[in-house]
Amino acid sequence: MLELRSTDIMVRFHPTGARIVSCVVDGVESVFGAGPDDRILAGDIYAGAICGRHAGRISNASFMLDGARVQLKANLGPHQLHGGDTGFHARHWDYIRDDNRITFLLQSNDGEEGYPGQLEVKAVYALSGSTLSLDISARTTRPTLCNLTSHAYWNLAGGGSVLDHELMIPAEKYFPLSELLLPLGEMRDVAGTSRDFRKLRAISEDHDNAFLLEGKRGEMKRALMLRDPESGRVLDVWTSECVIQMYTAIHWQVLMLGRHGPLEQSTGFAIEPQNVADAPNHPAFPSSILRPSEVYRNRIEWRFS
Repeated sequence: MLELRSTDIMVRFHPTGARIVSCVVDGVESVFGAGPDDRILAGDIYAGAICGRHAGRISNASFMLDGARVQLKANLGPHQLHGGDTGFHARHWDYIRDDNRITFLLQSNDGEEGYPGQLEVKAVYALSGSTLSLDISARTTRPTLCNLTSHAYWNLAGGGSVLDHELMIPAEKYFPLSELLLPLGEMRDVAGTSRDFRKLRAISEDHDNAFLLEGKRGEMKRALMLRDPESGRVLDVWTSECVIQMYTAIHWQVLMLGRHGPLEQSTGFAIEPQNVADAPNHPAFPSSILRPSEVYRNRIEWRFS
């Protein structure tokens, strides 16, 4: 098991999915969802993992790229979710360990899950004081899609429902979804809706929503604050990406085996800084296209207090 430690925090990682499997803060476990070490995919297969090549759903598992339609492999009915069955969450990543960093490396071959181009991915976790950071970068040999994120589920109380947690998201716009949980291709104001978390308040009910963050893509910005009112523990999440996806583990059930026992609905809170799902099929959305002359980057910081 790979591990990083600071005075108050211990984080553990697994090379399948380059995933966070544990984060103990002040002696309390705050990350949930992955299976035991020898059955890491027995829980939520995405829990704690880096998802790609394109996090989220892509409608009809296809998109247009430079005038030609690209057909991906579907793994959710006719759609693709989180890069397909052999997405980055299911792959073994190589790794290099130094004093306070773990660098994970992955090569995704041309044509894998239908994506064009060979993609070289690097993910660097570092722990400094009360901040855990992740720097994800990628290069491609051909124009392709790239939208990578961490899919860690958090619970600052160490267990129980996350709906009692308090949440703040400094975003005025969200992306409404269809009944199939696909973006409708528009943005709406959070004002007057259950998605308005501009002021800290209890989560209260299950959510599966993406929000457009204020500030420029590529520059660090505060994406979300999560607080356990009982203990006072706080997690601030910062990112260089433009969207924050949050999800209250609606699909968790006791048949799914986590590291600490069966998983239960709404006991984990997924925080996914990324581009919006289905971006390549909506011209008004920020682009997920990566070209050989470019470098994809997403920096995520989890700041504990």
